Amino acid sequence: MTRRTYVYDEASGKMVEGRSPGRTEGSGDGWRFSDRLYSASPFVGVDGTVIDSKRKHRAYMKKHNLTTADDFTNEWKQKRAERDKFYTEGGDRDERRRQIAQIVEAKSRG
Repeated sequence: MTRRTYVYDEASGKMVEGRSPGRTEGSGDGWRFSDRLYSASPFVGVDGTVIDSKRKHRAYMKKHNLTTADDFTNEWKQKRAERDKFYTEGGDRDERRRQIAQIVEAKSRG
C-alpha cells in the first residue's frame, strides 16, 4: 500500500496528488519530531545513562520500573472525584462515629 499526499491546487481549484511547495522531504514526520526533542537536549539518568531518543527513554523507564505522570491521568481524575465526594457527603463519618461509640462503651464497661 502506497501512501499518497494531496494538496489543493488554486489554479485548477482541485485537490491534486503531490507535495505542497513549502514542504520538504521528511517534514511532518511526527514520530521523528519526538526524537528530535530528545536529541536536541539529551539528559542523563541517575545511573549515568545518556537518554537521547524516545526508545532509550522507554527502555530506561522500564529497566528502573519508572513511569511518567501522564500514565496516571485517569487515576488522578478518579481519586479527585472520590475526594470531592468524601468532602461534600461527609465520607465515612457515620461509620467512624459508630465505631468510636462502640469502643467508648466497651471501655466504660470494663
